[in-house]
Amino acid sequence: MSVVLATDGKPHTSKAVDYALEYARLHREALYVVYVISPRHEENREGTLGEAKRHMEEIRGRAAEQGVETTTLLETGSPAESAIAVAERVGASAVIVGTSGKTVLDRVLIGSVSEHVVRNAPCTVIVVK
Repeated sequence: MSVVLATDGKPHTSKAVDYALEYARLHREALYVVYVISPRHEENREGTLGEAKRHMEEIRGRAAEQGVETTTLLETGSPAESAIAVAERVGASAVIVGTSGKTVLDRVLIGSVSEHVVRNAPCTVIVVK
């Protein structure tokens, strides 16, 4: 089995990273780290790619220290849809996402990645606050 971690490298995902590493280690599952670049960040694609690669390498290093097999995936598109697609593709037992703590109005106006994943993922979803 495997677990999927959806991350964007922002501070609110750091607890989700910690949780995913511990979850994968305790359950002896492979960890798939999905970093999704939103199309709205295309204007700064090179900077975003560099940031994404650094973030994923940091997670890969931490995972290696804990004996967790890790695959990193860099995708472009909808963060929620990408996380769901990877979970389906790898037969994940769980998807782990962080939450930014946005207000109800923010979720209504721009949507919530974690909420969309909770409603549509084919497996257990763990939202880390």
